[in-house]
Amino acid sequence: MIQQVRNRISDAKYTVSLKMRLHDDVRQSIEFCRQIEQAGASWISIHGRTKSQRYEPVNLDAIKLIKESVSIPVIGNGDIFSLEDALKFHSYTGVNGVMSARGLLQNPSLFCGTEVTSSSCIKDWINLSLSFGATFTNIHHHLMFMLEKIMSKPERKLFNSYTCLASVLDHLDEFSF
Repeated sequence: MIQQVRNRISDAKYTVSLKMRLHDDVRQSIEFCRQIEQAGASWISIHGRTKSQRYEPVNLDAIKLIKESVSIPVIGNGDIFSLEDALKFHSYTGVNGVMSARGLLQNPSLFCGTEVTSSSCIKDWINLSLSFGATFTNIHHHLMFMLEKIMSKPERKLFNSYTCLASVLDHLDEFSF
């Protein structure tokens, strides 16, 4: 598939990439990444767990081996919840970059070094969401992630019960960050 896509893209400014999880056997992961590189991938993103591993620690050693086995850029993924996590991940594995999913849902400003979502980030999220016509459900859902570490459990329970944007905005106006 990578080769077919690469063969159909004549403009060099477009990249072809793949995100994958580790195989149960790290040697299979390395071989697969070499095949992806040979097929013409521009870069690879690797999540450091197998499909069956849910909350186990990321296998940094496997990602490091893959990075050392290919010449294209490798982006590492998994267990990035702070800027310090990202820096340690990068330092240990030598990857060309890191990505975060759950960590960025909880704290979109984590790469700025903040421990929790900053009030300016929350305000920016609300303003951007409204300007792009995001639904209340979408805005509320993401705010629940962002406020998880900031609000107490009873306050989160109240905040999660809101069914309209006015209630959410009123709550945030009264909330001190």
